[in-house]
Amino acid sequence: MNLKLVPILALFGAAIGIPFAHADGKVTISAKDAAAHVEPHAARLKLINLPTLEFNLHASVKCSGDAESLTLSVADTVTTLDSEALADRQSAEASLNVPARQVALAASSHFCLGDDASSADELVVPGFMTAHASLRCADEDGITAHFASAPLQIRLVCVRGTDDDQEPSEDK
Repeated sequence: MNLKLVPILALFGAAIGIPFAHADGKVTISAKDAAAHVEPHAARLKLINLPTLEFNLHASVKCSGDAESLTLSVADTVTTLDSEALADRQSAEASLNVPARQVALAASSHFCLGDDASSADELVVPGFMTAHASLRCADEDGITAHFASAPLQIRLVCVRGTDDDQEPSEDK
């Protein structure tokens, strides 16, 4: 393999593994996929209602002075970490539970169909939502604000009944 391609392939692999974004390098945000378990639906219904989604966010912060606050949000769900929580730290983590009423419906024509056991049991939806980070830094020159956002993926998992839920056949 061409040795010049190795770093490029490594960067590409890292880029598709966990989505992240940064604006000026002062704050970055990333998240693992959120999983949503859904029950089979009728084929005529192309939209799927999703439950509350849990997003585990990781933010890296870098201030010239002191970090005053870090606000993380997904949809209308927001959490803010204050200067005490950020003291002497270069990263922070938060878990945001986004209620179903803040989550869009997912559209799919061949996922988790109740009358079609061959329909897909798992579906990854890239860019379904966006996470935002806002970092406020304070130093002798004043207060600065830094922003970043990252697309979030969700993994839909179809929860079908098991064979134990079935009526026993008369053959047995």
